[in-house]
This record gives sequence, C-alpha cells and structure tokens, in this order.
Amino acid sequence: MNTFCPPTIIETDELRLRPFTDADADALFDALLGDPSVTEWLPFPTHRNAEETRTFIRSCRLGWSSRTCFTWAMEDRDTGRLVAAIELQPTPPRAEIGVITSRREGHRRRRAGLATLLKLIGWLLAQPQLCRIHAYCAPEGDAASTMTRLGFTLEAKLVNWEPRPNRNLAAGDALLFAITRAPHESPPAFTHRVVATRARRVPVDAP
Repeated sequence: MNTFCPPTIIETDELRLRPFTDADADALFDALLGDPSVTEWLPFPTHRNAEETRTFIRSCRLGWSSRTCFTWAMEDRDTGRLVAAIELQPTPPRAEIGVITSRREGHRRRRAGLATLLKLIGWLLAQPQLCRIHAYCAPEGDAASTMTRLGFTLEAKLVNWEPRPNRNLAAGDALLFAITRAPHESPPAFTHRVVATRARRVPVDAP
C-alpha cells in the first residue's frame, strides 16, 4: 500500500483545505462540477445532477482510504463557501496536482487561493520522496498564467493528450507544467509554509 499521506487539513488565514463529505454534494455541483463554464476544458463531462457529484465524492473518499488520490475542498473559513477542488495523485518521486476553481460570484478568491496552493506545494516539496510536481492544463483555458504564478515552469505542449467531452473533442492538447528539484536538494523557497497537522486516514462511508 502507498504510505504517502498529506495533511488532512491545511489552513491559511482565509481558506481551508479539507476532504469532501457527502454533505458537500449540492455545493460542489452548483459551484464547480455542474457549471459548464468551469468544466469546459476538463477531461470529464459536466455533471448533470448532484447525484453524479455524490458518486464523485465517494470516489474521492476511496482515494483517501487507499492513499492513491487525495482530493480537498477549498472553502472560505468565514462563510464556508466552496472556492475550489484540489486533487493530488502521488507516485513518488513525482506527484500530479489538479485544480478546479469556481467562477461564481462570491466564490472566487484568487489571491487567497494562490496562497493556499503555495502552502500545499511548499509542504509537498519538503517531502524527501518527492522531486517533481506537475500539472496539465488546456492551452485554451485560463490556468496557464496561474501555473507560472505558482512557480511552475512550462515543459511541453502535449498533442492530443486527453479528451475534451464538453467541447465535443475526442482528443485535445495540454500544456505540461512542473516544479522539480534534484534528490537531496533543498526545496524552493516559498512565502507560505504549511503548519504541521496530523495526517489521518479518512473513513469511507458505506454506499
């Protein structure tokens, strides 16, 4: 079994990362996975209803239990509003990170979201078993500028990399971004560092 497991909770002054629960289904559907403006360039179809989102959340919880994929809700600490979803798939010495950000009025927290992501990235690069963090985004989307602000470097354009079902494309291109360090090299300096929190396994609810 994969023994890599990041903190369950990561907090900044304004936002919190935590695992999704079944109670998040409606909010996740409304703010992210059921919004065509959010899912336009993603490699899976826009959710048609909250039940599909509940199934997604169950798969997220299984990922935490098996320690193969870790998905957090990014929420506003004051209002509880869902800001984004963050997914991490670690396969040391590398890890892939994905971000889905809400476009709804009152849910967008760009600067605070960047600070929270930097905190997570800083923690990841401080782990001795990780020497590379990479991410993919559609060339036509808005994520590329965010990746460079987070310290990622554009490595390549991948042709026909993944499906774009919400654009009726069987295959679409992707930009590959990465942050790397040599083994035993100190991690890059980030403004924010994650506060130590105890990692725990997240129980999986019965279907």
